[in-house]
Amino acid sequence: MSYVIRSVRAHEWPAAKELRLAALQDPVAPLAFMETYEEAVVRPDSYWRERTAKGAEGADGAQMVIAEAPDGQWVGTVTVLLEEPGTTDWAGFPVERKQGHLVGVFVRPEERGSGLTEVLFDAAVEWAWAHGAERVRLIVHEDNGRARRFTERMGFLDVGGGEHYGGPHRVLVALRPRPSGVHHVELWVADLAAAEKTFGWLFHELGWHEYQRWDRGVSWRRGDSYVVVEDSPARAGDRHDRMAPGLNHLALHAGDRAALDRVVAAAPDHGWRLLFADRHPHAGGPDHYAAYLENADGFEVELVASP
Repeated sequence: MSYVIRSVRAHEWPAAKELRLAALQDPVAPLAFMETYEEAVVRPDSYWRERTAKGAEGADGAQMVIAEAPDGQWVGTVTVLLEEPGTTDWAGFPVERKQGHLVGVFVRPEERGSGLTEVLFDAAVEWAWAHGAERVRLIVHEDNGRARRFTERMGFLDVGGGEHYGGPHRVLVALRPRPSGVHHVELWVADLAAAEKTFGWLFHELGWHEYQRWDRGVSWRRGDSYVVVEDSPARAGDRHDRMAPGLNHLALHAGDRAALDRVVAAAPDHGWRLLFADRHPHAGGPDHYAAYLENADGFEVELVASP
């Protein structure tokens, strides 16, 4: 399933309220959030309007990022607060450097395990970097093992613990990365709409999010890198030839083997065919678990499973 990852808009406070109330009814809510469902459900509409506006698209001090399903339902969220040095954070602790603070992380139970939380985290962290943060942190209750494992898997380091918000918590921090590796890759296509259907589905399945859009192109991003698909007016030819000099294929991380298998199983319904099927999933060698897919435009993508 494809999701739209975006910032909320101020007028969408009813949907923001509904998702927050759903989060507060989760079994781990007492460990994850600083308010109860009973406290939140009686708050007036004015509270939800103000809360949503503070983190809406275009706001400078905070950003509420949501995942929107194809049917329009909001299925996940994370908010990043931007904290300035010399101030105190929302819980009263001193801020030593400009930083992002992740709060309000929630994905509906039926969507967990799909990679959606990773995409939300990436979008929130990227917003913090774009607004000058030197680091991003979050504070996790010591008994919230699921959240601690996930956060560490996302590259956050446990820098200590103590009594925070009335209970034992761990502080996890990610430092701003230095740019390295691939900045972006640009693919020219003859049919932008067709290419967007195949690449758009694939990138969303792999945890990328839409980054840029203009009349002749679109891009998807994860981390520091992004891929552009464009029907350039300077294009010569109508079909990509991966056997000619130039780009042979893209190779992308696909998560673990189970995640790769799920994408491969769904790929034919989204315009991709499996190459080297007789040798799948070891067409690249006995120690290399991967899938090689090709779309109707002749572009090949290699999906590589983590060891």
